[in-house]
Amino acid sequence: MAKKKQSNSETQETPKKQRSKGYSRNKGNRYEAQVVKELKELGYTGVKTSRSESKSADDNKVDIVDTEHKLPVNLQLKKTQSIPSYFKIRSESTVDPKTFAIM
Repeated sequence: MAKKKQSNSETQETPKKQRSKGYSRNKGNRYEAQVVKELKELGYTGVKTSRSESKSADDNKVDIVDTEHKLPVNLQLKKTQSIPSYFKIRSESTVDPKTFAIM
């Protein structure tokens, strides 16, 4: 909801500020790093972000790569308040649907 600003006897609505693409990208990158850290604490020592490990995995909608192949799923991470479009994201990936998960 836009904020209301009072000036004299009029009430004006100020437009809601839009976030930049860089803000969203940084928020997503921090979330990926947080999940990698938590998975390593759980014992999955070979997990890395696909940004640092594999361009092809990153292009294939996989955000977390397990170099030791112990993680049973391929993770696509979304740090958002709204529900991501699973089927749209899934259709852009060639990963086996049985192992594809969005968090």
